[in-house]
Amino acid sequence: MPQAGALNPRGEGRMNQVVDMFGAMTMLPMMFSQAMFAQMVQWQREQASALTKLAASVTGQEFWGNGTVKRRPLDTDLAPGKTVSHTKTLTDMHTLFFGLLSLDFNPLHFNEELAHRTRFKGRIAHGFHTASLFSGVLAELTPWCVYLQQEMEFLAPVRSGDVITATGTIEEVDPKGVVRVALACTNHKGEVVVRGKAVVKKLKEIYQPAPAAA
Repeated sequence: MPQAGALNPRGEGRMNQVVDMFGAMTMLPMMFSQAMFAQMVQWQREQASALTKLAASVTGQEFWGNGTVKRRPLDTDLAPGKTVSHTKTLTDMHTLFFGLLSLDFNPLHFNEELAHRTRFKGRIAHGFHTASLFSGVLAELTPWCVYLQQEMEFLAPVRSGDVITATGTIEEVDPKGVVRVALACTNHKGEVVVRGKAVVKKLKEIYQPAPAAA
């Protein structure tokens, strides 16, 4: 019979496993770190513009989004050469939310220790998380259009704290209202991390013809 106060090797082993498990859960210390707090503050600043666009979309009042959300766009709003860019700082909180939304919990995005063993030498953001910025660009660049096709190429990893700028440029608009757009995401170092092309089609029942010239 073990003496009072003596450690139980079996119990101690279980406790060590529990401690190791929680130590590997990198999301817990990240959520309470000073760096995470700073990222959340930056994220809140960027949300101000997003919230005004949301208000414009919900209410139909274009002034909320500084004219970027069109209630009744014109045919002339879709023209080759037109460009729109959006910039966003990706954070660990975004990665967590995207994982919950997509159900993609690959340890490459959440476990620093395991991710460090890979060629990336640390955690990276979801590829589709970065590429999802194209959706917002297209909503402003080609308002009231529906997605038909998307091609993407992932060129470099994106990490927490990277400032990503997504840019779309209209390349072609055919007589049927099919629009072809070139897309690219670049980081704060000027590196292209994702590029691709999208094909969308305008909803003709929404678009208004351009006003006749006087």
